[in-house]
Amino acid sequence: MATDSRTWFYSTPPARPFFIEERVNTTLWKNRLTNIHMICTQAENPIKMEGRWGDMPLQFEWQPGKYFILRMAQESKEVIGVLRQVLMTRPSFAYLGSDGMYCIEWHMDDDDTRWKEIQGNPNFQGLRRIKKATG
Repeated sequence: MATDSRTWFYSTPPARPFFIEERVNTTLWKNRLTNIHMICTQAENPIKMEGRWGDMPLQFEWQPGKYFILRMAQESKEVIGVLRQVLMTRPSFAYLGSDGMYCIEWHMDDDDTRWKEIQGNPNFQGLRRIKKATG
């Protein structure tokens, strides 16, 4: 099966968990993350998935074509690099969430609004911008 982010991120997938799991996992495996398995916990927007990469817990949240959030127990340049390649763009910013998870956000539309929303909020520690501001 030929699948990539166009089948689940750049277009809205059918709200069927197995369909989403199949496409996301196949995309990740095809892009060198072979020791990963994600399950869909919410098939409606925002779509949510949980899983593990080896021993590390991961969470995905996204609205097709708008944003993608990766949460993981610790920073992994390998996972971030693969998702950068899969999503075909640089991440917007990174931070440590209030739950202790390392978070990376990709925004396809207006990342400046989100940046202003979380900047200065104590729930987002070590906030740093990765992609240059669009405005």
